[in-house]
Amino acid sequence: MSPSVAADEIHVTWNCAAGPNNQWLCNEEQIVTSNRNRPARANQNSLAASDEPRVAAVRNLDWLEEEQMTDEQRLKVEGNCCGGYVEPARDYPDADLNPEEASLQVNANSTEALENNVALLDGDVQISQGYRQIRSNSARIDQTNRNVELQGNVQFREPGMLLLGSNAEIDIDSKEVKIDNATYVLHEAAVRGSAKTLTRTKDGVIKINDATYSTCEPGDSTWQMATNEIAIDQESGFATVKNAQLRVKDIPVFYFPWITFPINDQRSSGLLFPTINSSSDNGLDYSQPIYWNLAPDYDATITPRLIQERGIGLEVELRHLSRHSETTMTGAFLGSDKGGSDEENIDPDTGRPEHLGEDRYLTGLTHLGGIGKAWSTFLDLNNVSDNDYFNDFGSLGQESKSRINLRRIAGVSYKTDNWDYRIEAQDHQIIIDGLEEQYSVLPKVIANGYYRFDNNLVVDLNNQTARFDHDDPDFVTGDRHRLDYGISWDKRWSWGYFRPQYRLKHLAYNLDNQQGIQQNNNVSAVTVPVSSLDASLLLERPASFFDGYTQTLEPRLYYVKSKFRDQSGLPDFDTREFTPSYDLLFRDDRFNGGDRISDEERLTIALTTRYIDSKSGQERFSASIAQAINYIDRRVTLSSNPSEDELGELVRRQSPLAVKLAGRLNKSWRFSSDIIYDTHDNDMAKSSIALRYNDRQNRLLNLSYNSTRRAPRVFDGTSLDQNIKQADISGFMPLRGNFNLVGRWNHDFTNSRMLDVFAGFEYNSCCWRASLVARRSLDRKDEILLPEEDLKLTNGLFFQIQFKGLAGANGRVDSMLKNGIYGYGSQENL
Repeated sequence: MSPSVAADEIHVTWNCAAGPNNQWLCNEEQIVTSNRNRPARANQNSLAASDEPRVAAVRNLDWLEEEQMTDEQRLKVEGNCCGGYVEPARDYPDADLNPEEASLQVNANSTEALENNVALLDGDVQISQGYRQIRSNSARIDQTNRNVELQGNVQFREPGMLLLGSNAEIDIDSKEVKIDNATYVLHEAAVRGSAKTLTRTKDGVIKINDATYSTCEPGDSTWQMATNEIAIDQESGFATVKNAQLRVKDIPVFYFPWITFPINDQRSSGLLFPTINSSSDNGLDYSQPIYWNLAPDYDATITPRLIQERGIGLEVELRHLSRHSETTMTGAFLGSDKGGSDEENIDPDTGRPEHLGEDRYLTGLTHLGGIGKAWSTFLDLNNVSDNDYFNDFGSLGQESKSRINLRRIAGVSYKTDNWDYRIEAQDHQIIIDGLEEQYSVLPKVIANGYYRFDNNLVVDLNNQTARFDHDDPDFVTGDRHRLDYGISWDKRWSWGYFRPQYRLKHLAYNLDNQQGIQQNNNVSAVTVPVSSLDASLLLERPASFFDGYTQTLEPRLYYVKSKFRDQSGLPDFDTREFTPSYDLLFRDDRFNGGDRISDEERLTIALTTRYIDSKSGQERFSASIAQAINYIDRRVTLSSNPSEDELGELVRRQSPLAVKLAGRLNKSWRFSSDIIYDTHDNDMAKSSIALRYNDRQNRLLNLSYNSTRRAPRVFDGTSLDQNIKQADISGFMPLRGNFNLVGRWNHDFTNSRMLDVFAGFEYNSCCWRASLVARRSLDRKDEILLPEEDLKLTNGLFFQIQFKGLAGANGRVDSMLKNGIYGYGSQENL
């Protein structure tokens, strides 16, 4: 090597390539480099000054802290991670070629050609062939036997993979690689580990002996798998482990004789991590889910469950997924229930715990077929053994305490450009004590047509016929036929719209002959014409008080006229009156269901204003106010003998005043409010307000209050208050490091009782996550009827742990947090 001249350096390197007869062709080259313009070696990620491929230097297994990343790289960082494995760029000419398609390039500080086509290379050996790169202190290349031996600081790179070791052997033809005392990184899967020996087969499978496996960042030994053998198939995306210990802080906590798990988002059979709960009624509750990947389109999750005070149960979920259908079957069974430990849960007739000795079970089937097709099929069938099942056991990880009934529905539909045809059957299982069974519908046939013409004329033709049955012979049963035809002119401009409409609604019944049933006036069919007009203007101007905002002013008028027809003799199969709301003032019918057609002559006057960011187009604030004027006394009701309060509301000339508010206080705070104010009684009929905080940095806070005034309910000769006043506070707050606080407080002020309270901690780091939550909740059996005074409070302690990249977690705790904390999701995505 020549001495340095001024600021430049001259040094010698060897470039070698395989000749046509397997002999080595080596050339000595002198390279002049400038110290003034030469970057530090530590920063070279692609080419040296001679433009030969260079293996990028390894620093901390290619791990970069978040502050060292570019903006594009930060977008790929998983939630709660402080960095990630970033593969150095390859920008040499053959970087994207398969090794089979590229020539072999060899570079070293010195080389010696021996007999039998053997070359000895020494000093910063660089070998590349397409996207495959190798680096070491020295190398011996045998062209005759087609192998390469590497010694000292071996580095092997392929896209998405880095292998390090003390020495290595490479088969040139089969591309098999064997490395001793290895360290490995899989960038995309964020997996690292070490091994006594590591072999990469010609099929791309990495076999690791006496190995460790972890998704934690370098230097973090929170958890790792220590095993005799790991086989990682990058193409299929699975890792297979034999005789493995799960170690937490180097302490063995679990043994796996054999386990397969995905190194990416693919599915794999194996154990999922258990869920451990404890409650005052059930004692210790341990669930161990086992995932079984039956086929690419089938899988199953089998969960044995040990409940200390109940017995041993089993839960099963089977799934099938294809391009055009999704099907899920669920089932759970616990034989001979031991009754639980709650002393208050005693049957007054027998003096024994409720459900003692009973078999408890759940079954379910959901199906959606014809995805993306004109036809479709759907099923949602559910059944439980008793009304207390969900309170006692939950259901396959889902929170089910607030369920009133289980839906059972099956149907087939077909869609064309203008028509939607559907036939279905419906039934329900009531799971609240004291609530009447609902009607079953078998079948319901629907044919709905919709046409929109070039002249803005819109025609819709809705047809429905249904058969209603009931197990109680005292209930009216029969067929209901309903037609709802409409024609409208829907004209829209940038400054408003104008939509007159005329509809014809027809309702007819064929009722069964039943003893003891009297029909008033023998009315079995009614036809009601309905006309309406909906019009609005959109006015806008630059906001006076907020620079950069546009303010809109949107007056709206809605007029509807619907003729009165006597419907007092018609049955009520599935109809309820809508709760007063802002949107109800713009509907032509105040009934939800098909058994009544309301009589109306009403004019609704409304005004909306919005503040819109002129640059982004985002709405910053909106306020709407509306009230209706009734020109007639309304006479159509659901009840044949309406109360005085109901009759009083039907003859009022003014509707309650409806107000809607929504806005963003800043990037993190939002609020919304709906108010229904009764101007006749000067009382708040309904109000709700919600204040929500989400700073997109894992901080959530929700404050809400709801109040609804309802008419008193007469039960057993006593008038009972049915008003609702409830408050709900929930949040997710980081404490320190990766520790987070979760909590909820849900209180019923009407009956002065707590509904649901939980609080706990969640630890969520880059490679593992754990939750510990204590909960106190009300076992409600009074969802519809009366507020019982002596309802049972259940105390529970829930624990969940997940080692990321190794196995999933049961969703029971996640479900509780998602249902209880608005905005809560997987913290990886917050």
